[in-house]
Amino acid sequence: MNLIKFIAVLSLTVVFPYLFYNHGVGVNLLIFNILLMGGMYFSGRLKFKGTLNLIVFAGTILTALFVVIVGSDFAIAINIVSLFLFAGITLLPNIRNLIYNSLLSVINFFYSQYSFGVLISELLSKSSKANRIKNIIKIIFIPIVVLVIFIIIYKAANPVFEGLLQSVFDAIDAFFTWLFEHIEIALIGTMILGFLIANNFILGEANEEIKNLETKSSYNLKEENLDTLEAGKYDRVVVQYKSAILLFSLLNVLILTINSIDIWWVWFNFTWDGEYLKQFVHEGTYLLILSILISLGICIYYFKGKINFLKDNLILKYLVYIWLFQNAILTVSVGIRNYWYINFFSLAYLRIGVIFFLLLTLYSIFTVAIKVKNKKSTYYLFSKNSLAAYIILVIMAFFNWDVIIAKYNFSHSSSSFIHYNFLWQLSDNALPYLDKSIEELEVIDEHQKREFPFTDQYLPSLTYHGNIQRKKKEFVQNWPKRGWQDWNWAGEKAYRDLISEKK
Repeated sequence: MNLIKFIAVLSLTVVFPYLFYNHGVGVNLLIFNILLMGGMYFSGRLKFKGTLNLIVFAGTILTALFVVIVGSDFAIAINIVSLFLFAGITLLPNIRNLIYNSLLSVINFFYSQYSFGVLISELLSKSSKANRIKNIIKIIFIPIVVLVIFIIIYKAANPVFEGLLQSVFDAIDAFFTWLFEHIEIALIGTMILGFLIANNFILGEANEEIKNLETKSSYNLKEENLDTLEAGKYDRVVVQYKSAILLFSLLNVLILTINSIDIWWVWFNFTWDGEYLKQFVHEGTYLLILSILISLGICIYYFKGKINFLKDNLILKYLVYIWLFQNAILTVSVGIRNYWYINFFSLAYLRIGVIFFLLLTLYSIFTVAIKVKNKKSTYYLFSKNSLAAYIILVIMAFFNWDVIIAKYNFSHSSSSFIHYNFLWQLSDNALPYLDKSIEELEVIDEHQKREFPFTDQYLPSLTYHGNIQRKKKEFVQNWPKRGWQDWNWAGEKAYRDLISEKK
């Protein structure tokens, strides 16, 4: 098995620069994902057990596939994240918490490099010839170290000897200068990166501390009998319980006021007065999201221990359920604010991100309610919500957001603001949808100046047109010159669309 692991590491190290050196990212990433999985399988590390293990494996393969389909930087980033998580999860297939797994992955990346040295040592120890080599190394090591020490001393004491040594050093320097001129350092660096990645996926073992943490952790709180508590300790629990009732009662009244205002003003009676909506959306949204996160933290704090096991805690539970429900309404209000922002100022990355973040927030509110109802642990919350966050990121990687943004924004140019500064910097895959004639841009400008008086502060449409034409020319010239390694379907489609349009 050690020999198979060595061959797998060596093969992946050699293949990595062939796939990625002087190339972008495309089909090569999918191929490398498959090769990594193959290397893990033959070295005995790929184990299909554990729900989280299977989900991350599926997420890794799917994101690699969508790198080829959509060719987006976001899909590439999520695939790298998935690979990073999967490298750790295979060491502890039954792990349930992605946070613990992330720590495991980080530790193993460094430990696996040490493991390669151990692997080489074990392979050499099985060979009699290798043992002779090891003995020779042991014989000459100490004399060489002592010799170097005396050379340093004599060099400092004798200027003639120092001059002789300088000639030797000059010759060595000339040799390395020649070597670096004829060897590509970037290629060596790429190979070293491939070697480090290969070790991370083929070698290593689960960290014992994280393994123990995972083993000891439970989805359910440990049952406590408060009748056996000392009177003083029991009284403290009761005081905390009463304090929580007062706190959630006041908070419910406060959030009811906020929700009433938002439902009246944001949901049904919002009117735009031509301003930027900065306070309405940016500052207001971020503050509301912060308040929701703090709200979830308060619920976790009060229901992390003994209050869960008070016999008469239904009043507090109902207050918390109402509080969580009102936070869900507040989350919807943030979503409606974001809707109005998109309606008047078009799509952008953060506005899309807010939509998915709010979906995760609603799920988090639901899991906190489950925690309160069923006496679940904080470990349960982190496990479920980290997994939900990962799944949402994987789903987001399925879409070519640059194309979606370009198509949506120009199709709504008669009613929504067109931000040319932002649009011309979208990826080349969106070029067919960004490429507008001067006549089309003039029509758009008429709508923009009528609806948005501040358009003069942004990039003029003529400058935008020039930037897009330059990008289009460079893309059409360079795409056919790219190697097969960084091919992706979205780029190929954009190239063919632009060529057919040119004809």
